[in-house]
Amino acid sequence: MIATDDAQPGVIDCRTAASALYDFLDARLPGATMASVQHHIDVCAECAAHYDFARRVLSLLPGAVPLETDCAPLRARILDAITRDGA
Repeated sequence: MIATDDAQPGVIDCRTAASALYDFLDARLPGATMASVQHHIDVCAECAAHYDFARRVLSLLPGAVPLETDCAPLRARILDAITRDGA
């Protein structure tokens, strides 16, 4: 747990920073926690390396899986299944 206020980032250890890393990258943490993780990454070279790696991996994911832009076939399959089941 990170106890801090918005004015000063709380001091956290590597384990805490690592467990919050993906939520940090997705900006899903409260402001004070975001500040604490950012501060830790700024002062810890090992965690900064983990952050850089995770950021690079996440940046590659959208291009790794092609998105189906035509939803009509999926919609037709769903409607067919619903109709078959008597809904």
